[in-house]
Amino acid sequence: MTESEARRIAVIGGGVAGLATARHIVDGARAARRRVSVTVFEKNDAPGGHLRTIRDGDWQLEWGPNGFLDNEPATLRLVERLDLNGALLRSSDAARKRFLLSGGRLQELPSSPPAFIKTGLLSPLAKLRVACEFLVRKRAGLDDPNPAPEADETIYDFGVRRLGREFAEVFLDPMVKGVFGGDARELSLAAAFPRMVELERDHGGLFKALIAISKQKKKAADAGPSGTLHSFRGGMAALIDALVGSLDGDDDAEVRTSAPVTGLTRDDAGWTVTTDDASHGPFDAVVDASPAHEAAGHAPGPELRELIGGIDYSPMAVVTLGFTRDDVGHDVDGFGHLIPTREGHRLLGALWTSSIFSDRAAGGHVLIRAMAGGPRDPHILDLDDDALVALAVAELTPVLDLRSAPVRSWVIRHPHAIAQYRPGHLRRLKDLDQALAAWPGLVLTGSSYRGISVNYCAKEAEIAAARILDHLASAPAAAEGGV
Repeated sequence: MTESEARRIAVIGGGVAGLATARHIVDGARAARRRVSVTVFEKNDAPGGHLRTIRDGDWQLEWGPNGFLDNEPATLRLVERLDLNGALLRSSDAARKRFLLSGGRLQELPSSPPAFIKTGLLSPLAKLRVACEFLVRKRAGLDDPNPAPEADETIYDFGVRRLGREFAEVFLDPMVKGVFGGDARELSLAAAFPRMVELERDHGGLFKALIAISKQKKKAADAGPSGTLHSFRGGMAALIDALVGSLDGDDDAEVRTSAPVTGLTRDDAGWTVTTDDASHGPFDAVVDASPAHEAAGHAPGPELRELIGGIDYSPMAVVTLGFTRDDVGHDVDGFGHLIPTREGHRLLGALWTSSIFSDRAAGGHVLIRAMAGGPRDPHILDLDDDALVALAVAELTPVLDLRSAPVRSWVIRHPHAIAQYRPGHLRRLKDLDQALAAWPGLVLTGSSYRGISVNYCAKEAEIAAARILDHLASAPAAAEGGV
């Protein structure tokens, strides 16, 4: 190694973002023949954040994300680095079929232009309005990468403008519920779905973009990854277990649990991380991978605290129900169903988990995962567990023809489920980057900022690690003698 003393880095948050960043820092430093010592601080008694798997007899369910799409190279690199390729579990072919609740009954989402023409989800006038998208002019201001709140179009407004109000209410409203647990009328299109902005900016419209992209793919030998949902045998916790095992088994890293961070300060000696029972440091650099509502509580300086604290979250209750197959009258051969707001239900939708991954329930049983809450129902967590189960059963019974009470039920509460990228979010990120310049060696990462999925966390982990290593290469070492 080229340095006699190891450079010390703290990582706050032991979810997938923090653990993956720690892994990349150690690997990157080793490749560059530098010495580092990375400490991960996790508030809970076990790492993982929302990426946890509950195993209860023959039942297996997820605390948070159900899986990840195989279209992000950073995630695939991480899986390979952890030697998890053999544990990958591809979703069933049935998961390609997705449904919407419309008029009280389930209808399959169209997956092709002919199916869209035939679907009963939209009226003939609404379909004609969608076809007129070719004639809609490109919106002004699309070249601004960091729009102010008043100039930042919501997902719902985008849908109404380009495809019509009925399309926005029937398709976009439930889609946003399924992805963000949020309200399409309150989320920034540019922050939540930047690809949509790019398509309109570069091609003038969605249909024009699809035609251009189709031509490009025909010319290409490889159209890219398939985008198929995957998990792991043993659930998503397998990714966390592998990350923790790789770090705990590495002389240059450690994971400390039951260590909630309460303060983060910097002086001439370096960075100090304060937990409930002690101060730790000095560190040469810090990665804060905790969710924004926690990072705001310990961020250094009022400007950072205000900017980070302005990122909202929505509450969510996840009610998972186990039934015998004979007690579910409706065909559940599919991914699940989403529920447009205009249907008047409290549930946002449900995943038919045992149809997505067949090993999630014993033979002859069905596992259904229902979600409720979000910004339109912020008091959902005021209900006790029995009331939440009763709500889910009552709303699912006519939809799925439930014929008996569930044989098992589980309730998971998320007071801060998913970050909500409201209009002006990208401007907030720009201001955050400028404010961070006053705190060299501090890097923020995780699902609060530029993407909420496991894939985004994996991608941002690589970027965060690279920034830390660049900082270490240019900055003097912190004072010795820390704890």
